[in-house]
Amino acid sequence: MVRSDGQVLSRRADEDAREQQLLNAALDLLVASGYEAMTMDALAKHAHVSKATIYRRWSGKADLIVDALQGGAASYDGLDRGSLRADLLALGASFETEDDRAPAIFTATAHAVRTDPDLAAAVRERLAQPLREASMAVVERAIGRGEVPTAARDLTVFADLLPSLLLCRMLMPPVADSELSVAQIVDTVLLPVLLAAR
Repeated sequence: MVRSDGQVLSRRADEDAREQQLLNAALDLLVASGYEAMTMDALAKHAHVSKATIYRRWSGKADLIVDALQGGAASYDGLDRGSLRADLLALGASFETEDDRAPAIFTATAHAVRTDPDLAAAVRERLAQPLREASMAVVERAIGRGEVPTAARDLTVFADLLPSLLLCRMLMPPVADSELSVAQIVDTVLLPVLLAAR
């Protein structure tokens, strides 16, 4: 029987919702037990699915966890906002999350990438590298607009500044009720570094 477009879309939406629930359950287990102790058996039980269901979609734990981490990240597409400052603010906003588990997720992942080569490779390829490319694309656009000197393209460390500062802000409590905002990082660190490139 041929399904109507509405039925196909509805089925796809249901599958997407189930997948998102499974990814969310994986992050729950990552926080609760750590990456090393997290098993597919435990995930299947926690998510109320069979292990076969998990393995039909993911080849292993590293692939699954990186998908879960990507699910909470904004896309870097469409970051051209017309100016360097606007692009940097948009890039910083891609890190913002309302997930209260974010510090614990990052801590568990940071530890695991140091001990699991498969996870380290997946994080580097699918999370870190796209961010680095997006950061350097922001710099290239700014060079093209004449906003920063061409020497800014040689500041490869620039791509690490924003995530480092934002992750530090996430993990460290603010001092004297002063919260370090994305705009402050852009205006006091990122723009001066790029503008001073020689």
